[in-house]
Amino acid sequence: MKKKILKYFLLLIAFVLVLTVIFTTQISKKYYKFEVENKLESIGISIKYYLLNNASGLQPDYNQLAENFANSYNQSITYPNSKLRVSFIDLSGKVLGDSEADYRTMENHSSRKEVQDALSGKIGKDYRSSSTLDFDLLYMAIPVKQLNLIVRVSVPLTELNMINRITWSYSVLIIISALVISIIVSLRITETVIRPLNNIIHASKEISEGNYSKTISVNSKDEVGQLALQFNEMASKLDKTICDLNNKKIEMESIVQSITHGIIAVDNNLKILLINHAAFSVLNLDNNNQITGEIITQHIRNNRINLLLKESMEKNEPLECEISLDDKDLLIKTSPLRSNNQSTVASGWIISIQDNTKVRKLEKMRTEFVSNVTHELKTPITSIRGFIETLKNGAINNKDVSMRFLDIIDIEAERLHELINDILVLSEIENKQSDTDLERVELNSIIEGVFEIMQNIANDKNIVLINNSSEKVFIKANRNRMKQMILNLVDNAVKYNVPSGSVTVSAENAGGKVIICVKDTGIGIPSQHIPRIFERFYRVDKGRSRNMGGTGLGLSIVKHIVNLYNGIIKVNSEVGKGTEFIIQLPC
Repeated sequence: MKKKILKYFLLLIAFVLVLTVIFTTQISKKYYKFEVENKLESIGISIKYYLLNNASGLQPDYNQLAENFANSYNQSITYPNSKLRVSFIDLSGKVLGDSEADYRTMENHSSRKEVQDALSGKIGKDYRSSSTLDFDLLYMAIPVKQLNLIVRVSVPLTELNMINRITWSYSVLIIISALVISIIVSLRITETVIRPLNNIIHASKEISEGNYSKTISVNSKDEVGQLALQFNEMASKLDKTICDLNNKKIEMESIVQSITHGIIAVDNNLKILLINHAAFSVLNLDNNNQITGEIITQHIRNNRINLLLKESMEKNEPLECEISLDDKDLLIKTSPLRSNNQSTVASGWIISIQDNTKVRKLEKMRTEFVSNVTHELKTPITSIRGFIETLKNGAINNKDVSMRFLDIIDIEAERLHELINDILVLSEIENKQSDTDLERVELNSIIEGVFEIMQNIANDKNIVLINNSSEKVFIKANRNRMKQMILNLVDNAVKYNVPSGSVTVSAENAGGKVIICVKDTGIGIPSQHIPRIFERFYRVDKGRSRNMGGTGLGLSIVKHIVNLYNGIIKVNSEVGKGTEFIIQLPC
């Protein structure tokens, strides 16, 4: 029975394949002829329109034209025996020109089928065999009535033989292959019992290779079918478990990557298991390097970090230390990785790297600020207490002395008031994200108001105050804030100016911004001090600054007001010539 099924099956396959080969060959030939006909017709028509477009009173050299058209086409062909032949024939059948033969010795072509069709006004075509060349040729004739001419083009159908050879060659291979496959398939049909077991084996292999979603199609309810069902259920549970583990891994990696300080996990062989972006940044490592799985000491070459990790592994306990790396203050912590059963043996180690540079800088700034405030407060208070003690010891009875001491006490009290007021203003600005009480402010009026306040002080030093704002300039801002900013700059410009100097203030609109410029002809600022002049209590010449009064917070307040409005402040200064402050604020 098995042999009969195999025999009939092979005969059926062979019969179908032979019919397919014959049918395919005929279709290929027909399609090839159709393509060649269309191409040849297109060539003939293009020659026709060329003749019509270039027609003149004189008869052209048709033989030369035939050679030119044929050579132009034959340059692009790849098959050597597929050359185009072009002929020009008049209505009587006489050949006027030919690309391959001497037209003068050629016979009359009026009896040719394609020529007869062309004479009747149609596009003629004919297939003729060449016993010499052993292949068919296609002739196509196109009538040109306006010129009393027939354009005939022909091409050998050399590729028909090639199509036959290729088709039969592949057909033989296909038939042989199909017969072999048919034998195999026929034998496999008889293995209906073994096949389900093979499916289970293949599915098990795929699952072992990582394809946990693999299942087996169940086609029976016997013992093999029940085994397949149980196998599918097991694979489904395994797939869900692996998926949950992968999700937890992704969540854990996302959490680690979002931590702002560096995290590195290593195993007991010092191979890197995990490292987050913050660790790459703080340790100046290249983010493009894939260092997971490599030894940590190959990439982190800081000796103190490596020694801390080694010591922590030897003692099997968490350790920490502070180091300086590339002007950064880092807190390094190492701790062992242990399982939930509180095993004493660590399976790996976590290195935590916390960048405390900003914290240390803020602590330093706070300490300096407290120290400066204390010093600034202590000086006038000490002075006040000294003069009060002197007055108590009898100087109060001397009217002239007591009045002079009271004036000094008043000056020092005013200095204290200004200092406390500036500290409060600076604190208020620092705690704001944006300003309040905004209105459309005209800067010319503010500049004139500032000049009124500073005029007496300027007159004492014979300093000229100049307002170069020729037009009205408006800005949306807090009026008091703008006045305070300009007043602080003009106050500084007057204090540090030379006698008979000048202070020039200008405001203008430019490029969608308001530009405020305060320029003086004063003593100037050395270039090494310019980056720090906006710091609290910073003075270029401490003795000179205190003698001139002021709290040392004026420029710091100006800088914070500019930042409050998302502006920019620039300083141009030359010692002995003067200083210029340029402020850019959004309109």
